[in-house]
Parts: sequence; structure tokens; C-alpha cells
Amino acid sequence: MPRAKKNPDQSPEIKLEKKAKTKTKTTIKKTAPKKKARPVIIDVIEDGEAGGFFPEIEEAKEEPVVVEEEIKTPEIDQQKKFFSELKNEITEKKPLAFRKKSEYFPREDDTEPKVRKSVNLYRRLVWRFIIFTVVLLLIVFYFSFSKLDIIIFPKGEVINDSLLLKVSSTATTSEEADTDFREQVAGTVKETAVTEEKVFPATGEEFVGEELYGKVKIINNSNKAQALVATTRILSPDNKLFRIKSPVNVPAGGEVAVDIYTDKPSEEMAIAATTFTIPGLWLGLQDKIYAKSSEAFVYRQKVNRYIKASDIEQAMKEMNDLLLAKAKSSGSLAGAGDQVLYETLSPASFVASAKVGEAKENFTVTAKGNLVVVTFSKDQAAKLTAAKLALLVPDDKELVDYNQDNITYTFDNYDPKTGVATIKASFTGTMILKNNTEIIDKKKLVNLNRQQLENYLKTFPEIKNYEFKFFPSFINRAPRLPERIQVEINGLNK
Repeated sequence: MPRAKKNPDQSPEIKLEKKAKTKTKTTIKKTAPKKKARPVIIDVIEDGEAGGFFPEIEEAKEEPVVVEEEIKTPEIDQQKKFFSELKNEITEKKPLAFRKKSEYFPREDDTEPKVRKSVNLYRRLVWRFIIFTVVLLLIVFYFSFSKLDIIIFPKGEVINDSLLLKVSSTATTSEEADTDFREQVAGTVKETAVTEEKVFPATGEEFVGEELYGKVKIINNSNKAQALVATTRILSPDNKLFRIKSPVNVPAGGEVAVDIYTDKPSEEMAIAATTFTIPGLWLGLQDKIYAKSSEAFVYRQKVNRYIKASDIEQAMKEMNDLLLAKAKSSGSLAGAGDQVLYETLSPASFVASAKVGEAKENFTVTAKGNLVVVTFSKDQAAKLTAAKLALLVPDDKELVDYNQDNITYTFDNYDPKTGVATIKASFTGTMILKNNTEIIDKKKLVNLNRQQLENYLKTFPEIKNYEFKFFPSFINRAPRLPERIQVEINGLNK
């Protein structure tokens, strides 16, 4: 069998040399700094005849050894550099939300300016996001929860009107009802005669002088009676002289009242109450017999009274009222719910006991007259007035503050032939806006501040007062949505 050709590289010496070199390189690899390497498997192939030449070498029969061999290939370094640059470029272009934590924060080997720039950019983005979120929440809160309630207190508008009522003791025919504009009220009409008499004072005055009026008591503390003639003098402590008007006889231990006067009346002589001496008596009796006043003297002008023309006129006017008062006091057939009116049918006749210009202190007047007494149902009349008042109220308003007790009834006319009396009923009422009336356009209130809202509401004469309730309370501006504005009418409370 031909012998196989030996490969120079596979000789035992060369194999041992290669093995030694491999171990040396492996040892160096383990002590060198850490570098990327890949494992390499080396198979030692023994020659068929090697055993005859080197039987003592046992290492050639060992199992394959796995070693780490550093591979330095220029092509691999270029690829790593290319992929590293590509990775950095992709990371810079990747959105912030999809980056890894390691991409947010630079590695320790990055430069300081680049790290600071990335952190500042991140902070700015975070703050912008927070501000945008807060603004968005405020906008949503404003549109969703802002509200304005406007409470309106309407101004009452007074209505004044009157209604003519017809009262008759007889029934009204259909023909009369068609042509008569007066409202028929059930009642009675009655005529009556009344006489009255009264004394009236005369007011005419004629000045004839002055006088002083007063009274004193003459007191006698002696044991004898003392007589004093008229014009006896009495002297006040300030030397003002007065005289008694009539003679008196004062008993011992007694006293007598008497009027006084003065020779020259004046306001200065109207002195207060005091004690007087009687200078005409003996000096030893002046401390026992003296005069004393208990009230101040009165100064007045002396006049004569006479009857004036105005006294007669005033007396006649008053007599008409007295005739009506006497007719009322005489009683009537009115019921609990009836209204009674009295009116003089014709001018009453008056008879005076004196003439104009006659000097008298007073005079007497006698009056006679015929009166008509009208009695009618107050409830029926009140219903008729309320019905007419309701016709005057518009549809957007309602009637309030109407009281039938405030209706005023006055006598208007009376026909003695037909026995029909006409009564005038005057009444008043107050009307305000209804609660469901929409006089305010909410669209015109949108986004107005408090002052603008007040100026707008002041243009409505129907509004007396108003209140604003903003929610939240720190917002003083109407919402931007009309649906968030509510208007309520709250009656006559303010």
C-alpha cells in the first residue's frame, strides 16, 4: 500500500510548537484588558505514523481545547462604527415618548454641554405640557361649571280706573240694559227729609281799645270786717298799681274774690301771681288786710264782634254735613255686606237768626233738606271692579296688591222720576311681570361683566331691583353660553 505523503506542517515538532504558542497567547489574553473576542475550536489531527516516532508525548492525544482568540479585523471595526453612528442618528430622531430611559440620560462618557442641553430641553417640554394641561382644564371648568343666576325684583305699576254702577229699586228691562253702559248692582234707593239746627260764633272783630283781665282775693286776718269801695287801689311789690272793679265787704278772718283793672293797660302790666298791699288802709292794718292773686293777669285788646258773610257761608256748608250725619245716625236698612251712600237731593234751606254785619257774639242757623239713601251690595260691586281691572292687565303681567276694601264709592247722579241712582266706584291695583315672562335676551348677557350687566338691566323700566349670583363666586363675568344663565322673577319683595 503506498505510503501517505507527509505534510510538513503536521510533524510532531511543529505541532508542539504551535501548541506552545497557543498556550502563550491564551495566557496573555487572560491577563490583558477585557476585549471582545470569540471562541475558536482547534482540532489537532494526529498522523497515523506519529505514534512510532514520538510515543512518549501524551499531549498530542488530548481532547480539543477551546481558547479565546482576539480577532482584529479592519472590516469588522468599520461595521461596528457604521452601526454605532446609525444607532445614534435613529435615537436623536426618535420621539421622546418612545425613547428608553438610557436614551433620556446620557452616558458618563458624553460631554457636559450635551447633557445640560438635553436636560433643559426635557424640562421645557415638561413645563409646557403642564401649562397646557392646566389651561385646558381651566377652559373645560369654565364652560362646564360657570353659572350666573339673576334674580329680578319687578317694579309694580299702579293702575287707576273707575266704574259706574247703577242701583235701582226696580228691575231693569232688556231694552234699557242694551243701551245702558252702567253695570247693574242689586240695592235700594230711598228718599228722606232731615232738619238740623246749630249755633255758630261770629268771627268779625272791631278794635275799640285795650284791657287787662285778672282776679285777686282780698284777705282779712283782723278781728273786724273791712269794707272796700270800687276802684280801691292795690299795689304790687314792683309798684304797679291796679284797682278793683266792684265794692266788697270782707268779713273778719275771711276772704273775697274780685276782678281788677288798670288805668293804663299794657303788656307790662300782665304780671305773674303775687301778693298786693292796699295803700288806702291804715298802715297798721296793711299786714293783716291785703290782696293775693293765684294766676297771672292777661293783657288783651278790647274788640266788638259782628257777623261776617263768610260766617253765614261756612255755617251753611257745615249744616249740609250735619244733615248727612243725622241721616246716617237715624239708621238704615243696610246689611252687613252692604254699602250705604247719602246725598242731598236739592240745596237745603237755611234760616239764620242774624244778618251780615250785625254786632253779635254768635248766631243760630236752621237747615232743612231732602236726602237720598242708596244701599247696594259691596261684594257684587267689588267683583265688577275686579273684572274690569283684569281687562287692563297685559298678558305678560299679573295683578297683585288689589284690595276691595280700598275701593272708593261716590254719589254720581240720581233720577227722581225713575228712582235710579248712579254710583262711581274708583279703584286701584298693582301689576307686575309674571314669573315666566322672558323680557331679557340671554344672548345679550353673554360674557358681560358685572357693571355691563347692571347697565343693561337699568334700561328696563319694569325692573325695580336685581341680584347676581355668580358661580364660582370669584368670577364676576357672565358665562359664554346662554344656557348657563338663569333669570328668575321674584315678586314684590324689594
